[in-house]
Amino acid sequence: MDVKNHGFNIAVLGLSLITVAYLAFPLTAIFIFITLTSIPTLLSRPEVVNAFVLSASTATVSTMILAVFGIPVGYLLARFGHLPGVSILRLLVFLPLVLPPLASGALLLGALGPISPIMRMFPMIDLTQSVSGIIIAQTYVASPFMIFAAEIAFESYDESLERVSRLLGKSRFQTFMKVSIPLAKNGLIIGSIMSWVRAVGELGATMMLAYNPHTISIQIFEDNAIGGLARAIPDIFLSIILSITALTVFWLYSAKFTKGSFILMK
Repeated sequence: MDVKNHGFNIAVLGLSLITVAYLAFPLTAIFIFITLTSIPTLLSRPEVVNAFVLSASTATVSTMILAVFGIPVGYLLARFGHLPGVSILRLLVFLPLVLPPLASGALLLGALGPISPIMRMFPMIDLTQSVSGIIIAQTYVASPFMIFAAEIAFESYDESLERVSRLLGKSRFQTFMKVSIPLAKNGLIIGSIMSWVRAVGELGATMMLAYNPHTISIQIFEDNAIGGLARAIPDIFLSIILSITALTVFWLYSAKFTKGSFILMK
């Protein structure tokens, strides 16, 4: 039995090392195409700095929008998921997660572009090629991360605590704000971080709806097209730093909330 277990452990370790090497190897491109001494100069390009700031700021706004509108949807799915028709809502929430980002962007462009019936009624408003378009695209593709994390967070505690609050005379709104939200806080924070990271990295939908001004993802795409990887690597370097920072925060809260598990989907 010990021999069999030893063989299994070696197999798991070997496969894990291969996977880690596969995931880490692309990072060596940073040192192949640029040197450490050239990074400050390359990172100081105004277009890179502007794209970095724009991505971080628009992702923050998108996450705030999702917190206001997505958390109630997650609560609805958690408390009323058994009702007829809610499965259709769940399917709609899933769509941005499974659709190719370019397809999501094309749908948004068709619905909110200059030739759409709605936007023809408001010709003075242009949601394409604008910061508003970036936020719309980021919010759409990141919405499942907030909503499903919120759903699981609201399902993680005993619903009877909400009923006790109601019996003590609190309204549904008071119960939601003073009981439900605090109890689901850790899961909601995790959902916010996941949504923010997804919004920062968004490319396809943003490219279709609002190519300009450039987010960091579009800047990487354009720099690579113009000057190859040597020009794009500094943008990627910034994205890696941003992602590592956000994922570190995510790991800390995930470890606390799920005891080390990153799996938030049932």
